[in-house]
Amino acid sequence: MSLFRFVPLLLLPLAPLFAHDNQPSVDNSKAGSDGPHVFYRGKNIVVKTIEQQDTANVVQVQYHTKRNEITLRCNVPGTGDSFTFPLKEKHRVEKDRYPATDQMIVLSDIEGNFEAFKIILQKAGVINSTFNWTYGEGRLVLIGDFFDRGLNVTEVLWLIYKLETEAEEAGGKVHYILGNHEAMNLCGEYGYVRNKYIENAQLIGEEYNLWFDNNSELGRWLRTKNAVEKIGDYVFCHAGISPKLAKSSLSLTDINDIARRHIGTLYGAISDSLAQYVYNPNYGILWYRDAAKNKSTIEQMDAALEFVGARRIVIGHTLVPEITALYDGRLICVDLFHDENLRLGDLKTLLIEGGRLYTLHSTGEKSSVFSVKFTGQGGSGG
Repeated sequence: MSLFRFVPLLLLPLAPLFAHDNQPSVDNSKAGSDGPHVFYRGKNIVVKTIEQQDTANVVQVQYHTKRNEITLRCNVPGTGDSFTFPLKEKHRVEKDRYPATDQMIVLSDIEGNFEAFKIILQKAGVINSTFNWTYGEGRLVLIGDFFDRGLNVTEVLWLIYKLETEAEEAGGKVHYILGNHEAMNLCGEYGYVRNKYIENAQLIGEEYNLWFDNNSELGRWLRTKNAVEKIGDYVFCHAGISPKLAKSSLSLTDINDIARRHIGTLYGAISDSLAQYVYNPNYGILWYRDAAKNKSTIEQMDAALEFVGARRIVIGHTLVPEITALYDGRLICVDLFHDENLRLGDLKTLLIEGGRLYTLHSTGEKSSVFSVKFTGQGGSGG
């Protein structure tokens, strides 16, 4: 077993640890059930899983030499839920432009909350009770920040991974777009990683900075993802298009190439000026907040839409109490208080159907998206 060492952290202007959705600032989480984690070690594919047996955490290790002989099982701790799936045959970089479609479910910032994610997908008809894709040719658009804060990040990631394959087989599509927390975990910024995962890294003998590197299955998969995608007249990104980015000459493909080129590099070591359009904490596409806080002008929003060639931009990253349309519908904000909504029994997601925007409730209600004027400011996500 290799010795665990902490990776130095670069201090960024972030919110206090876990200060989101009324979560406590003190992290008392401990090692526990987790996995599978898949690593490439020489000629072997190594699968490591932590299982709780009585009061002990037991590490199970399997060695394989062929991808097609591997079927993975993901158990969701404390729920009895589980699902199985094969490894993908190969990884390919995602396209960033797609034709219009009649039906899309859109959500963001699940942050390791598997229970909320499961309920949203089941109530929206995306999956059934056994976690299989049931949305046909529909699109599931996930706008980043499925990492950190919660205690079921691994399970959330594997469910997305599984559904991608099933959706494509049915003629649908899962669009998983990078957020700042995906980037941080891949770039070595671990200020929001729960203690559970630090302790689990010690248990399985794989330092946390190896969990999502280029010699891990999840790391290779995440490196195929985009920072921005266009589907018909809609553009989806995690944080937004800043005025500075809108004045650049970059294309969507340029932005995505830049994002992938610097994945795995510590933020403080990213010196390329073009990379700042992705990674800068003030105006990068993974971090920008002013538009979601109602601080932009109509002219700036029009410039952003012209830059991406779209009618609407849909973002997460900055918390709003309801799915909200700003700037006369030019910007749609979908980062909701999932933890609180789960407690209240009313989880919500964005449904785009027939060109119209709805809030789809886990209670079964469907309501038109709330539109506000240019007053007030939204809250901060992470």
